[in-house]
Amino acid sequence: MKHLIRNAFVAVLSVGFAGCEWSGGGDSNSWNDSGSIANFNGSYRGSGSGGYLVSQYSTASSGSPGSTTTISGETIGTGDGSSTSFGGTLLHSPVVSGSLQITAAGGYSFSDAGSGILNGSVSGTAGSVSYPSGGWSIDLAGNTIAVGATITASYTVTNSGSSSSGVTPGSTDPIYAFNVQQSGNKIKIIDNNGSVYEGSLGDMKTTGNLGSGSQGSTFVNGDQVIASFSAAGRSKAGMHVNMTGNFQGTVQGVSTVTTKSGSSTITTTSMALSDRRIIGTWIEDGGMTGDISGVSASAVNVTSSSTSTNSI
Repeated sequence: MKHLIRNAFVAVLSVGFAGCEWSGGGDSNSWNDSGSIANFNGSYRGSGSGGYLVSQYSTASSGSPGSTTTISGETIGTGDGSSTSFGGTLLHSPVVSGSLQITAAGGYSFSDAGSGILNGSVSGTAGSVSYPSGGWSIDLAGNTIAVGATITASYTVTNSGSSSSGVTPGSTDPIYAFNVQQSGNKIKIIDNNGSVYEGSLGDMKTTGNLGSGSQGSTFVNGDQVIASFSAAGRSKAGMHVNMTGNFQGTVQGVSTVTTKSGSSTITTTSMALSDRRIIGTWIEDGGMTGDISGVSASAVNVTSSSTSTNSI
């Protein structure tokens, strides 16, 4: 099957921070200068439009929410003289059930029956459509289309009124929540539909600068801790998904205790990490993308210990 898929280009916002930089490591409830400096375990709820944690990016974003727009004569593919089946993703979504009409050179046409099935005008031909994502496919029953001959589509889309349609890409099972399980720099994300995505944390950074004459870090209330992440898995809809983005949190309640043991001085810093968030991009095989935006209602406590040897 020849896949004619619209490319999706994702812009990633890079954020720079002054201060120290670490790689992930350590256990999930503590950190030090050579390990993990944050704990992002817990539940995250959607903070996007309509409470969705993952919301589909939609090019059909103009107009009032709930209104519709008709797309006519969109070129969705071309013949190559040998392929007998074609597929891809429409430029706009979500598609209104029953509205899609596909026409191919040679007298082939396909009508949307309203249940995701496309009925072909020629015996044996058939197709399908995914209304949320705009994905489509047609089978010409062994026939071909001349080289360069076009395949066009006409259909109606529902306007969202914003760039987020409020539907998880490629799925009719919305994602409202993530449960994040972190162990060192390894993470597991489980969505409210039971799908599992596994990956790791990358660089962890803080806005806190090195303390003068200290081997450790000086944290200040209000500092931001940010950890990049990537994870992959398969959604309930069966789509392979890659996620990339950042976890972030705000430092509060910093306290430091210094003790001595022989020739060593041990400095222990305790703090709370609040206002924890996950922000990123959802990328499906086939080119569909979405926005990830979630907030954790709980704060967590973390501690850091550094040891220095006194001169004798």
